[in-house]
Amino acid sequence: MKNFNRSAAVAVFALLFSGFAFSQAVFNVVSVPGSVPDSLIAINNTSQVVVNGGSGGSSQISVWSRVGGGQSIALSGHNNLATAINSSGEVAGAGLAGDSSTLQAFDWQPSEALQWAGSLGGGLSAATGLNDSGAFVGLSYTASYDQHAFLWTMAGGMQDLTPDLTGVGGATAEAINSANEVVGYYFPNGSLKPQGFIWTQAAGLQDLGAAGTLAFAVNDAGTVVGQAPVANGYRHAFSWTEAGGFQDLGTLGGQESSGLSINRLGWVVGTSLTTSQNGYLHGFLWIPGAGMQDLNVLAKLAAKNQQTYSVQVNDAGVVAISTNVGSYLLTPKMTAKLKASANPVVAGQAVTFTVTMTSLVGAPPDGETVEFAVNGSVIGSATLQAGVAQFTASALPVGRDTVQASYVGDTNYLAVSSTALTEVVNP
Repeated sequence: MKNFNRSAAVAVFALLFSGFAFSQAVFNVVSVPGSVPDSLIAINNTSQVVVNGGSGGSSQISVWSRVGGGQSIALSGHNNLATAINSSGEVAGAGLAGDSSTLQAFDWQPSEALQWAGSLGGGLSAATGLNDSGAFVGLSYTASYDQHAFLWTMAGGMQDLTPDLTGVGGATAEAINSANEVVGYYFPNGSLKPQGFIWTQAAGLQDLGAAGTLAFAVNDAGTVVGQAPVANGYRHAFSWTEAGGFQDLGTLGGQESSGLSINRLGWVVGTSLTTSQNGYLHGFLWIPGAGMQDLNVLAKLAAKNQQTYSVQVNDAGVVAISTNVGSYLLTPKMTAKLKASANPVVAGQAVTFTVTMTSLVGAPPDGETVEFAVNGSVIGSATLQAGVAQFTASALPVGRDTVQASYVGDTNYLAVSSTALTEVVNP
């Protein structure tokens, strides 16, 4: 996993949001091919996404990335769904095994056999969350057809996280982090209201929040996000930590919102009703110190009434979003500013060109490549360190030379070039 400077990213983002009217988008928008509108979407830390597509009643699951293209996951039947992907490209979801007519949780790895998880005795199961160790969570029917939350690991198989539950509504485990902390919600015995939970192997199941709370995601720091009731009877997106408790993340102006995903930077994405009288449901991005912002605005999504169905964010700040129009990757837009150590210079004089790169997530990872070109021809390259790359040239042609620096991009960020600089070289 690549390392990112959290404090720098927060400072840059707060600056971008400080009273600004967005004349330009801060995300690039990349269409995800093959997805159907209003379908679940998931993303990993190299911006691979799981695509739920299909036509004519037949479901098709694939893994796609800008760099690697698509790879189909072959499953029998017509009712298959992928819900999560980890950093190894491993995918979890639910599908039909063989001739079965009952959904079963699956785990798929590139170039390896499909792993079916079985159930807690009632046949049906579905995976909803997956971590980088290959452990996944979800829901399963028991032999008495109660819906329970489960954790599946290679060593232990399927473990019932709510063994004493008999209430109507059951339980669902929604997400798991690298420490095998599991979050989700259940309906306590005798209650018609859901109750959020966090589960650990050491402490077991612990309630999270008041009745009506739904926990949907947890990052590796143990911060949980979801939806919780507020005083006016509606529910808002929340962020929770063991040390700080609950924080209401607000809305985009409507009555309700829901936090669906959180990355290692503490960025939360989800959905919220807007101020529109038509009740549009937009995707949002929330980060500490900057508040909640509309992804339709940040990415300049074309349709004003484009509504969000599913949204996730990876640790690089790339957002995967599924709407009623289609699915997209929203990649933080990099900017490259180029300057020269001296201008003009005389023939043979050394000049150092410095490019500084940043975005709402901060700089690209250290060690990535920037190329320097003079009059359209690449004359050398340098690697980024803390968002800065330098190249020194001493044999520039006499005249007015056009110099440009170009970041080559990676799996998360698109390539970008600086504005051209005119370097005057006198005889």
